[in-house]
Amino acid sequence: MPKSQILSWNLAFLSKEAISITISTIIFLIFIGVISGIINSIIGMASLISYPALISVGIPPVLANASNTVALISSGISSTLSSLRELKGHWKSACPVILLNAVGGLIGSILLLHSSNEAFSKIIPFLIFFAACTILIPTKHQDKKATAKSIFWEYVLLGLVGIYVGYFGAGAGVIMIAILSRITNSSYNVYNATRNVATLASNLMASIVFILVANLYWKEIIILAIGLFIGGFIGPIIVRYIPTKIMKNGVGIFAIFLSIYLFIKAFF
Repeated sequence: MPKSQILSWNLAFLSKEAISITISTIIFLIFIGVISGIINSIIGMASLISYPALISVGIPPVLANASNTVALISSGISSTLSSLRELKGHWKSACPVILLNAVGGLIGSILLLHSSNEAFSKIIPFLIFFAACTILIPTKHQDKKATAKSIFWEYVLLGLVGIYVGYFGAGAGVIMIAILSRITNSSYNVYNATRNVATLASNLMASIVFILVANLYWKEIIILAIGLFIGGFIGPIIVRYIPTKIMKNGVGIFAIFLSIYLFIKAFF
């Protein structure tokens, strides 16, 4: 890429259009934040809802994704705090996953910084569709004992998921759960807790890059983060009454329609 093009893109990324914050926008973003936080604590799909919400209030795609990543830290903190009990005695196995996701988040954020708004808009529909398929297609559990070679490649996949979290992240939680279920004999609660902390690590690394480089929409981030933090605590309570399968299928179907809508918007 020519230096002039990189400089031109960086200047565009560092600039932003002012968006007026109305009472209705505040209520909307808090509501979306709560719903996204709930979804995130159940199946890790917050971005499928929070990212389009930021787009709808007028934030350009790349900056919307960067702002969304920073806002998601609040949900990550609340879910991590509630996961500490499950992680007791499991930090040794969790640390490699967390480290891989942290490094991946850094790489993913750099990839995002080199994506134009137009290119990112055209990639997102496919990522969301893939995330929807990941949710809706049942996971086949195998009884075979994992080999050292298979565990190596699954850890490689975890690193790639970390990159995906830093780049966009919708559906990454579900993919990570699927991988962790294959490389650990722990219960769902334990590897879901590992996923919560690992995702937070990835989002933190990506957010550091975005904060240093991008001119983020801080008002929108703070408002959305308030809702995400609340939703992160409400989610576990709701899970007691609504089966996870129903939630997963609902979000999966929503993701398919969203990917179709964004595909039409990007290409037609």
